[in-house]
Amino acid sequence: MMSGNELQYGLIGLSVIAILALVIYNLWQERRARKTAEQAFRSTHHDVLLDGDAEAVIPPAPGGRMEPGLQRDIPNPASRGSDTPAMAARASVLPRQQEPSLPWELQAIDCAVSIEAPAGVSASALYTAQQEALSGNQRNLAWFGWNDNDNEWFEIDARTPGSINRACVTLQLADRRGALTEKELDRFNERLARVCDQFLAVPRLPAKADTLARAHEIDQFSSEVDIQIAVNVVSAAAPFAGTKIRGLAEAAGLQLGNDGCYHALDDAGLGQFVLANQENTLFSVEQLKHLQTPGLTLVLDVPRALNPASTFERMVRLAQHLADSLGGVLVDDNRNPLTERSIQLIRSQIGQFELQMERQSMPAGSLIALRLFS
Repeated sequence: MMSGNELQYGLIGLSVIAILALVIYNLWQERRARKTAEQAFRSTHHDVLLDGDAEAVIPPAPGGRMEPGLQRDIPNPASRGSDTPAMAARASVLPRQQEPSLPWELQAIDCAVSIEAPAGVSASALYTAQQEALSGNQRNLAWFGWNDNDNEWFEIDARTPGSINRACVTLQLADRRGALTEKELDRFNERLARVCDQFLAVPRLPAKADTLARAHEIDQFSSEVDIQIAVNVVSAAAPFAGTKIRGLAEAAGLQLGNDGCYHALDDAGLGQFVLANQENTLFSVEQLKHLQTPGLTLVLDVPRALNPASTFERMVRLAQHLADSLGGVLVDDNRNPLTERSIQLIRSQIGQFELQMERQSMPAGSLIALRLFS
């Protein structure tokens, strides 16, 4: 039989052993839980949110400039068939393929802002909201939505149905009024941010300094090729009668516009050059019945005309026809006779301007040129 002291010591020993066993078990369980947590939360795939803010790839634009784009790195679909199960599982949580950049023609002279709306936004509601918020904006804006099914951009307006998760807005950086100013850009960015906040959307605004530098560059280029060629037909004796002017203009296929000038159009209905009165009186059907004028002016807007060289030839032929029919002579703006030599010099200059625009991928008369020289 054990004595009382032996029993007491035995119980104490068992208690110590039990406590040690419990501590060791708890440590083992804690270590096991830590490893499980690390495995659960460790990930080698990209973070969806961080990848969404990755800097956009800026492809070199035609003509040598660097243009902002919405193009981002896209996984190669052809390589998916060889993915291991682990890679396939990792790919399933990667961000969806990013949209390509807008076509060159739609952003060559614009600042393009990509907008992400993860929760989705009504295309018509977004367009209507920006109309109100950006109503005071003086620069051209265009809005686009991304079609996930067709993988393409489409222009949106207040009547566009459905919801979109991505949008893009372009702000024109320059026109004949000059380059976009810092004040205009700040106002646009601020108002756009307010619109996006309404729909829990996130705009990706390009760096302000880069945007203003591009605006200045585009404006400088446009000023170098913004040329208008004028050929004047002045009376050598009696003033020109309005009725005869109308007959000659209509016989040549010119159309009287609301601006009080006759317009020469190409086969597509696009303007080539205009015929105007040298005096302040505008042409109208009623006015031409009684009009007497000492001279006419034909004007070619070089950057806005398709094939300006050939358009100039048509304009000169018409000017000479008018002079022969009305009893006038061709002169320049200084009223010096317009000789064949001076006409040839103008031809050469037009060719140089046309080539300069081609090199910048902004051909005369193209959509880009019509927007830039408006």
